[in-house]
Amino acid sequence: MQNMMKKLISSMLFVGIATISQAQTTAKAQADEAAVRKIEELSVIAMNTQDTLFMHQYVSPDYVVMNPNQKIHGFEGLIELLALWKKSNAAMKGTPPHIEHVIDKITINQDIAIVMGQDVPDATATTPDGKPLNKRAYTNIYRRYKKSWQLIARQNSTICQ
Repeated sequence: MQNMMKKLISSMLFVGIATISQAQTTAKAQADEAAVRKIEELSVIAMNTQDTLFMHQYVSPDYVVMNPNQKIHGFEGLIELLALWKKSNAAMKGTPPHIEHVIDKITINQDIAIVMGQDVPDATATTPDGKPLNKRAYTNIYRRYKKSWQLIARQNSTICQ
């Protein structure tokens, strides 16, 4: 009887520890996802306002992107693009086109976060050279760096209409 009681208590203790461990893992995953989601939201604002300070903080210097024109560039190319948009917006005395940034899924795998979604422009949105903007699918990849997340790679492709 005493041996059975020990096994029962041991089993209950094991289940309790496993449950607590799972709850901590779930809470950490939820916190990581919330942090990445917040950076995604702030990056949309930063792109619209051409905020290079934000980019220096949340985009890795080793960043690489393949844009819809199938051109690959790095962090300096991103900064150059922001400068071009800022100049174009100032010349047109306009604001950047409204593009809805839709997150379809965030997956966290240890120190890597993968965000997949769509950029959906409004019907009147155009590029700086006047071409209509199309809906795009994107994948953003983040790496945890110290206690924050940095964007390390992006791929986006035009979705055929």
